Amino acid sequence: MYSKLLTALIISAFVTSCGQEKEWKLNNAIGNYLQVDFSNAIVQDSAILAEIAPFKQHLDSSMNIVIAQSEKEYFKKKPNGSLNNIVCDMVFDVITKRFDKSPYKPDLCLLNYGGLRRPLPKGDIMISDIYQLMPFQNESVICQLSGKQMNEMFQYLKKSNGQPIANMLITFTKDQLKSVTIGKLPYDSTKTYNVLTSDYTAKGGDKMNFFLKADTMVLCGSLLRDDMFTYIYNQKDKKLVASDEKRIIFE
Repeated sequence: MYSKLLTALIISAFVTSCGQEKEWKLNNAIGNYLQVDFSNAIVQDSAILAEIAPFKQHLDSSMNIVIAQSEKEYFKKKPNGSLNNIVCDMVFDVITKRFDKSPYKPDLCLLNYGGLRRPLPKGDIMISDIYQLMPFQNESVICQLSGKQMNEMFQYLKKSNGQPIANMLITFTKDQLKSVTIGKLPYDSTKTYNVLTSDYTAKGGDKMNFFLKADTMVLCGSLLRDDMFTYIYNQKDKKLVASDEKRIIFE
């Protein structure tokens, strides 16, 4: 079987120099169709497929286990989305309970929008859905941020048009920050806050450079994805219900 591909052939070019600087300029080019033979293209090796078949079957059977149910499909969206909310809420719930008696108990959760890689489906939710939603090996960490660093975080949220958050409500006017509530209390710029996030963002990922200035970073001992599994397994009715709450408001 043959297919035709377009290839550009450079006919001539010349170099003009000025001192040590050189500039290449294209004088002419012609496009021709070249025939390409695909008859010898790589095909699947039946022996290799037979070799990996048992492993694939085992992996598929492990990943296709139903672990929860959802009445809706949950999508990410800026500045607010149901997927944004439910992922942050799940991770925040698990880590808050784990650190309940610790001085590092999180006050809020901030994750990165780009880390949510697919929606959660309506109906059966399988192990594979969680892996596809969060395929990275990112760990949960807690960063202690001062008032100055928190203000930098607020400005980042405004500039980026929002990110997934939990246990915080924030309102912006056109030009400035209007109000912030963390938990049920107004934000206090004199306090230090424990912000739950991932090791990726804690290291400045997605330009969250304010985390780099944190005096303390505490490893939570688990992957974000595993925190989500823990939350799901602790739900007796196995129902996942996302909040439709608008947590970042632009007036």
